[in-house]
Amino acid sequence: MAYRDLAPVVVYTYSRLAHLQQTIEALQRNFLASRTVLYVISDGPKHAGHKPTVDKVRQYVDGVSGFREIVRVYRDKNLGVPTSLIEAEKQVIHDHGTVISMEDDNISSPNYLDFLNGGLQTYWDDPSVFSICGYCPPIPIPRDFKSEYWFYHWNLSWGFATWKHKYDKVYPLVNDFAAFKREGLLRKVRSQGGLYITDSLLRDFKKKSIFPDAVLCAKMTRENLRSVIPTISKIRNIGSDGTGVSGSQLAAKHDTRLDDRDITEFRFGSVPPMNEHVIQAMVKFQNSGILTRVSRRLGVYHELSAFKYWLKGQVLHG
Repeated sequence: MAYRDLAPVVVYTYSRLAHLQQTIEALQRNFLASRTVLYVISDGPKHAGHKPTVDKVRQYVDGVSGFREIVRVYRDKNLGVPTSLIEAEKQVIHDHGTVISMEDDNISSPNYLDFLNGGLQTYWDDPSVFSICGYCPPIPIPRDFKSEYWFYHWNLSWGFATWKHKYDKVYPLVNDFAAFKREGLLRKVRSQGGLYITDSLLRDFKKKSIFPDAVLCAKMTRENLRSVIPTISKIRNIGSDGTGVSGSQLAAKHDTRLDDRDITEFRFGSVPPMNEHVIQAMVKFQNSGILTRVSRRLGVYHELSAFKYWLKGQVLHG
């Protein structure tokens, strides 16, 4: 694989130095690190009290090495996570034609860049594939499923790669909820197991929270796009501690085994388009049990989750 064909990696960060260090160190251990261009996007401090923490993050980034080239983007103003991320993403993909997008809590396996770049080269001209993803939840995989990857209806945003000509099909990420509903798109997403997506879309539309990933997934359904998912995860998320800008915590169920093999070549194109057993396992994982499904349909899932974490904290500190 020629270095000029490798996609640049973009890591977005704000104030979590310990998380960023682990993310960068894992990337440095990637087999393709020395041939890869790394962008680190540091958002500006939201207020004066955050400046010392942001400065420490940038001091660390100043000393990072081990990549073909490092481009440091230090913003003067605070754009916020969605805007800072998407603006950088657009610029990098415009300049390079491809991008690998990561957050500062995505720990990668050594063959993460091999998997994503291999997928990018294989599915460049496949109009049905929007992205190559690095994360796979801890779902049960059938014993007879021997492929290194599978197709899923939607993108998983914890470390993914895409191409400009496909990125342009779905961006900008405008939540046109009324149109989605009128077109029957919400019903189609739910029928494919995306109750967790439609719930987030509604919350985003009502300005209760920001869910650009849900908007992306809805637009993927509209454009009949899908994503490549690794059978063994190449990403593990360490941001489940509530330290992110959103302050949200992730359920422990998202923690997964990271690929520790030396495999760098993946037989893309050798698997049937979809594997229903794997997809159904994913749907069950994402939508959880009946209480979760009912609360999502009623639009109170996130409030119940927040209450559960608050109650857990009261018990631990009581």
